[in-house]
Amino acid sequence: MALSLVVAAVGALWLALDGRFYVYHADVRGVERLSADEVFQASGLPGLHVLWARSTEVEARLLRALPSVESARVTCSLPARCAIPIVERQPRVAWVEEGRWGWIDVEGVVFPVTSSFSPLEGDQGAAGGWTVQGPLPRDEDGRLDERVRIALAELWTAAVDVPATLTYMPARGLVFVDERGWKVILGRGPGMDRRLQVLDELVADLEARGLTPRFVDVRFADAPYYSLINDW
Repeated sequence: MALSLVVAAVGALWLALDGRFYVYHADVRGVERLSADEVFQASGLPGLHVLWARSTEVEARLLRALPSVESARVTCSLPARCAIPIVERQPRVAWVEEGRWGWIDVEGVVFPVTSSFSPLEGDQGAAGGWTVQGPLPRDEDGRLDERVRIALAELWTAAVDVPATLTYMPARGLVFVDERGWKVILGRGPGMDRRLQVLDELVADLEARGLTPRFVDVRFADAPYYSLINDW
């Protein structure tokens, strides 16, 4: 009995003190914009004894620390082998607010531009290189306002040429300047296809009459509006 206790104590001491049971490396998979080291450091695993590595806790820590990570799975085994496959969020549009860049995915999640990718160098992380400038409207969960998200989603799927840079104005919604130099107010919320159809019809009518408006407003598709003299 005494011998068994001694053996158990020695085994426990060896398990506790042997450096082979502490995590100093991890097999990080799925990184695109983040680096493997960023993920490993954010996991809280470096220097942790493998027996204290709780997968659910590490996964939750990763998601809190790295907003650009959509999902993470952590598995650890003896002596100190850990694997961290992750899925990064895919940027759909770059948003610029007072000179600060951020990315937004298709679900409206807002996350920071990673240090290794710069929108200013042409990688905006957005399909088609889309950029929106202006104050970023968020919901109570910190995501992009649902009406703006829906408007952008419908624009993405519309078979029209939309400038790569749009402006967001709280009082008017999404705005862009077309190839003629006309300001076009699209608004927000569903119904973008109908607004774009009305825009085409209104532009054709204005051009046929030789008119050059200062702006065209199709927020309300049943009552489009334009002005030849006012800026807004």
